[in-house]
Amino acid sequence: MTEAYSFNHSFDSPQLGIADSVDIERYVSPSPRSIWILKTEEMHGKLLQFARGDAAEMEFSLASHLIMFFPDGMSGGCEWSNGGHDVKSSCMPPNTVIFNPAQNFLRLRKRSSQAPCRILFLAIAPKGMSRLSVEDAADVVFEQTIGVNDEDVRRTLLTFLQEIESPGWNSKFYVETLFTLLMSQLVRCASNLGGKKRLIYRKGGLAGRRLKQALELLESDLCEAPSVTELARDLQLHPTSLCRAFKQSMGVTPHRYLLSHRIKRAKEMMRDQHRTLTEIAIDCGFNSSSQFSVVFKRMVGTTPREYRHSL
Repeated sequence: MTEAYSFNHSFDSPQLGIADSVDIERYVSPSPRSIWILKTEEMHGKLLQFARGDAAEMEFSLASHLIMFFPDGMSGGCEWSNGGHDVKSSCMPPNTVIFNPAQNFLRLRKRSSQAPCRILFLAIAPKGMSRLSVEDAADVVFEQTIGVNDEDVRRTLLTFLQEIESPGWNSKFYVETLFTLLMSQLVRCASNLGGKKRLIYRKGGLAGRRLKQALELLESDLCEAPSVTELARDLQLHPTSLCRAFKQSMGVTPHRYLLSHRIKRAKEMMRDQHRTLTEIAIDCGFNSSSQFSVVFKRMVGTTPREYRHSL
């Protein structure tokens, strides 16, 4: 019999001069285990460990920017809402990053998981922007981003996590340096100053709005990506017309684009030596490790095992 109860965790620090409350509610017993805590003048972090079968609902509305990093992914699936838009996913790939700017609302519901997982929370005081020493820092407006699609951010957070688990020489200074680097990367990929690449319309291709929607649908869930028929239905196009226009815009078919995106994420996951190639294959949406190996070698020119050894 499961037991539902409330568990509140607060990022409160008089050094910040702000009340940073993070309410994590309705955990299913047993509660997550806190395995690391960090407090600095501008950042407060916590690493939580969820056991297999745990479920939870978390709500955030902070005076601080919040980063949530899922190094193990989330096998049981989840859903999230910003109060006006709801999204469901059957699984969350490893190294997923969620960024919730200060004053934004976010609700995350974690379903009962099939495997243990960790979540790294980093609450960052907005005044931490001052350390970037850029003239337009005051003009930065961050955007709520579910699944930050930036390899540099994921790599920095993985390094952050490794330093947490195995601190090295001068660890405090190293963490502070990583924090500054992380803020700079978030400005680049999750703010109005990021200079996001504009999708250019090519004659015969998809219009910018439809192309953006198609890419978001293909990239949003590696485990259950839409078929061409489903994608065409969402874009209100005939499947044949969609494939022709998508290839004109991107140079490849939707299926080829999806495979390239899955292989790209697989390369990132291989940096974690604790993950098996079979786990990576499944988390990237492949039916088996053999299918993953065939596709990887065809697109990269080497096997997944050889590629990992070269890292």
